[in-house]
Amino acid sequence: MDNNTKLQQLKSRLLKIESELSTCRTSVLQDGWQTQRHAKKARKWDILAQRKMEIIQQIDDIENEKNN
Repeated sequence: MDNNTKLQQLKSRLLKIESELSTCRTSVLQDGWQTQRHAKKARKWDILAQRKMEIIQQIDDIENEKNN
């Protein structure tokens, strides 16, 4: 697989993760404080944020490799 294809796949995954992040924002008013629903959203948020940062790093690596 060439870098352009991989780059496009990573960018599409990044868009998907960003849309998921916007749907799982925690709100004390909506979810309550110290409830299972709040905790589940917070965990999902953390996992998605980690994946997002990994994908951004991979995209940066590919783009830097392309430029060099």
